[in-house]
Amino acid sequence: MLMRKFLLMVPALLALAACSDEQTSQVPAGDIETGKTMAAEHCSGCHGLDGRGLATDIPDLAGQKTEYLADALTAYKDGRRHHAALRDLVSEMDETTIASLALYYSSLPPLEAGTSQVTQSVTGSSYHEGKAIAEICTDCHGDNGYSETPGTPSLAGQQPAYLIVSTLEYVNGSRGHAEKEAMLQGLQQVDIEKMSFYFAAQSPPVRGQAPFGDPARGEPLSAACGECHGARGISHEPLVPSLAGQEPNYLADAIRAYRDHGRDHDVMMTDRTDAEIEDIAAFYAVQSAEPAVSRLAEVEKLAAKCDRCHASTTGTLSIAVPSLRGQNQEYLVNAMKAYRDENRGSSMMHKMSASYSDETIEALAAYYSSDSGQN
Repeated sequence: MLMRKFLLMVPALLALAACSDEQTSQVPAGDIETGKTMAAEHCSGCHGLDGRGLATDIPDLAGQKTEYLADALTAYKDGRRHHAALRDLVSEMDETTIASLALYYSSLPPLEAGTSQVTQSVTGSSYHEGKAIAEICTDCHGDNGYSETPGTPSLAGQQPAYLIVSTLEYVNGSRGHAEKEAMLQGLQQVDIEKMSFYFAAQSPPVRGQAPFGDPARGEPLSAACGECHGARGISHEPLVPSLAGQEPNYLADAIRAYRDHGRDHDVMMTDRTDAEIEDIAAFYAVQSAEPAVSRLAEVEKLAAKCDRCHASTTGTLSIAVPSLRGQNQEYLVNAMKAYRDENRGSSMMHKMSASYSDETIEALAAYYSSDSGQN
């Protein structure tokens, strides 16, 4: 279940799916024309003469590194990689033939992003499915969950686990909101999880000053709130909401409701005056918020770590690694999940990917597949 995966997930370093433990050996001299002939006879049915994978679990080969392709073919031959059809195909090939085949595909220009016959869009990822589901919330909570309607909370950048639990409480009626209960009917829990992750990944804009209260007076008054809700209202606790950048009228109303017992929460009971509550709400409203689930920026930052191997042009690496840019997206997703789940042999890749969520893998695959393939 997505929520459980999130709560257990502690992503650290990201690495991409095609790393290999195989040692790189010197590739014998090959011949491109021989390789082209072999490709036409034995490989084009799956990889095409232009190196384009023709199914979701078939990678693009065009423009890949010669050393990596030769090493991969050799690994199928000697059993370090397991694929019955490929093992049979290369079993009778000598080193020169393998080198020629690798040389041919590596000599082809990388495919342009999005040209694979397998769809390269990310419309099937849980992130984009969540975005579609979130449309039912736009009228009240604003585009991407950023509310500009007085009294209506923002959802953008909120903790996903908090959003999931809150939404489920509306669905089952325990929050006592008949309109929302009716609106959410028909959504399965997995739909709510996807929607929550979408909202959590949004970056809320900086909000202008509230029409009431004084942020400067509210800052010292917020000290007690910070024990749970984090510095300047940015929560790092899954079930504790962030307050930074929140719609101020909603926030003031919520605090008053806890004070006046309109909301039931022992820890949130307070004896603040109306003026103090407005100052606290005004303080939190103008704080810079951030996504609780970082997506593109984090993917770009962490993909840079992957590129230390996968975009290396020094030729000094002790392992054979493929290029990833412009690669078939669904192939990358399948490969990364196989490494994570130990269904594909590479102890190094398993160690690095063991904590990856499906969402993280899909985001990485989308990032690399959308590139032109030019390193």
